[in-house]
Amino acid sequence: MKAVLYICHGSRTKEGQKEAIAFVERLSSSISVPIQHVCFLELCEPNIITGVERCVRDGATTIFAIPLLLLSANHAKRDIPFELEKAKEMFPSVTITYGKPFGVQHDMICALRDTIEEADAIMLVGRGSSDNEAQEDFKQIAYLLQNETNIPVYPCYLAAASPSFSDVVASLAHAARYKRIAVVPYILFFGQLLNYIQETLQFYQTSRVSFTLYPPVRTYDVLDRLIAKQVNEWM
Repeated sequence: MKAVLYICHGSRTKEGQKEAIAFVERLSSSISVPIQHVCFLELCEPNIITGVERCVRDGATTIFAIPLLLLSANHAKRDIPFELEKAKEMFPSVTITYGKPFGVQHDMICALRDTIEEADAIMLVGRGSSDNEAQEDFKQIAYLLQNETNIPVYPCYLAAASPSFSDVVASLAHAARYKRIAVVPYILFFGQLLNYIQETLQFYQTSRVSFTLYPPVRTYDVLDRLIAKQVNEWM
């Protein structure tokens, strides 16, 4: 029997966990696989091993493990595969296939484009990663979004990479080159970050520069289609 295991990053906050579970419930409603479970890489339960155990308990003989991550960084390349290898040793009769993060997708770029209303500039905000491939992919997304919108796009990060979110906000506010700036989080779940983002934008908001914060990308229907495509290709 087939199963899909959705692997989220995890959050220290209950709000972050609820965001992830609600997102998976939305995704799973359009997937015609009899067994579906959610688990987390870190910070909260159930963990990946427990997620696999639940699939097997429900009768799964083959599992498709999908990392619900936007970019392929260390978590996707190293941490999740490590946990799945442990699960394979625990359940040698069960076939576990590993999916892939969303990555650079034209459909995602179009969804970002269609979300943005009137703006003179766009801040594309990522969580940040020390992984070079993830940074290059993020720059590519920013480049493609600029081509699609014909609006200048400024990529920045909340942690682990530069330029930082706060530095770009301050620079754009002080330069006052653009009046309407769209702040587009290329993030699945805000967790504890939302207050920080809102407070930073409010601090730099002036009569000359207006920052408009958009929702995280988990609200985009395109993600449902991309997950469904992965599952259909696996089946």
